[in-house]
Amino acid sequence: MHSLTHERPQDRSPVNTSTGLSRQLPIWPESVRGGPNAILRSALFAGIQSKKRQTLGTQTRPDKKPEGVAIASQDGIKITFAGTQFNQYAADVFFETLHRARRQALETACQFKGAEFLKAIGRSCNNLSYEDLEESLDRLRRGSVDLEWEVNGRRYKFSGSLIAYYLRETTTKTYKVTFAKEILTLFAPASWTQLEWDERQAIKGKPLAQWLHSYYSTHAAPFPVSVAFLHEKSGSPTTLLKHFKTELRNALETLETTLSWTVKWDRHLVTVGRTPSAAQSRHIVKKMAKSKRLKEARESQQGEVRPATRANDSGLFSTRQVLDQLLKAR
Repeated sequence: MHSLTHERPQDRSPVNTSTGLSRQLPIWPESVRGGPNAILRSALFAGIQSKKRQTLGTQTRPDKKPEGVAIASQDGIKITFAGTQFNQYAADVFFETLHRARRQALETACQFKGAEFLKAIGRSCNNLSYEDLEESLDRLRRGSVDLEWEVNGRRYKFSGSLIAYYLRETTTKTYKVTFAKEILTLFAPASWTQLEWDERQAIKGKPLAQWLHSYYSTHAAPFPVSVAFLHEKSGSPTTLLKHFKTELRNALETLETTLSWTVKWDRHLVTVGRTPSAAQSRHIVKKMAKSKRLKEARESQQGEVRPATRANDSGLFSTRQVLDQLLKAR
């Protein structure tokens, strides 16, 4: 199993001297939460209400781990899962726990007070909330995930539980959660996304809208997709597509009114517009610059070299150019 990380030069992660590999998650800003693209582009954390969770997989032999079932995912991603189905509440718990564990070495306990954690995920501090938190941590620990994906020609694989184990001190309501070092595989280069946490919290309690927010956040310039595609990939239990379309319209309206996203319908195709993150904008500009260099190289080979066009003397691309590139990417 790979053990890789997407690390910025300024982020100094603990390193295993015997292997030279980082043992720490990437250090993303406080205002966001890191999420693996392979998970966000799938139905592993389904956009469903808690009461609609199901138990997935079968236990064929007591000495073998349960056989997982295939989870719907975007092309290039393969997931099987066995356990109690994850939903968007479990996603909140997973993202927030990763966030708190990112500043220390993996395989060491990440400690936090239950009240602080519940407040961070927008929940009240009552007995029911503590029960929900503990049950969610338990599901994340017991669930068995096998996940394969490809990025830039390289294939990756993760196999195991999203949380290695956890401990709760019932008197002080202090939690200690530990991730296995293999979780780093999910944060390989170009394999994860920074989710705007205030946006996600603004649509709390609306699981399909939260799933859509996660999915579209992984795309700098989202392309049109069908209602059937979103029905499958979100893990919706709604049987009839026409009924799901109504649910989808309501969820997208939430994103329009709450987050100022734009939505365009063309019969059964939907196109979503959103402002890309700073990192995604840099990616777009870098892609534009690469395309420009390739074009100039081709013209040079053909003896048709023309002066490079710049938006200003600094060589930076203008906002208009970036927006034009976004529109073309769709």
